[in-house]
Amino acid sequence: MILRAFLVLLIVATVSPVVLGQERGWDPGETYRRAQMLVDEGQLRRGLALFLQIREKAPHFRPFEVQREVCRLYERLGDIPKALEEYETLINNYPWARERIQILMRMAAMAEVALHDLDKAWSYLEEIPEDKVPHTDMAPYLFNKGYLLEKMGRFQDALRLYKRLIEEYPDTVGAFWAKERVDELGREKPGAQESGE
Repeated sequence: MILRAFLVLLIVATVSPVVLGQERGWDPGETYRRAQMLVDEGQLRRGLALFLQIREKAPHFRPFEVQREVCRLYERLGDIPKALEEYETLINNYPWARERIQILMRMAAMAEVALHDLDKAWSYLEEIPEDKVPHTDMAPYLFNKGYLLEKMGRFQDALRLYKRLIEEYPDTVGAFWAKERVDELGREKPGAQESGE
């Protein structure tokens, strides 16, 4: 009896055009390779369509990598609101991801530059615990946070971060730009620099 049920199941599985939610002959690995090839050739929309297909049909196939590619492609296509939505899904689904801090910094930059939404940009930066920022990313983190504070009109806070950056990471590009911002703020808002010390 059990053998008969197994044979029936085996026959149905091999004859049916849909096996466990996937079309017969459809291979997520091959589709992933095709999607990457299309993206490499500059066919971003077609590549995105394949990554979305993988996400829908094979949600357990390299889910982090597929989601990351979807995020990047929406960003490259200039659909920043959709890119941010997809990035939010990525960091919510994979809070342990090594790239989380870089992703949040990228999201803050997109919100600030492309959408001119300073509050949203700030909220992304606030999600980054400073003690988790890798040493190599600390200078850009401090500069970006200071620059955003400056754009929000919080000059004292911006100056504190710029000065900290200059003191703690003096040989970085971030420190160079922080010095420029401190000088610029000193010229534009003379009281800000003095009261910020």
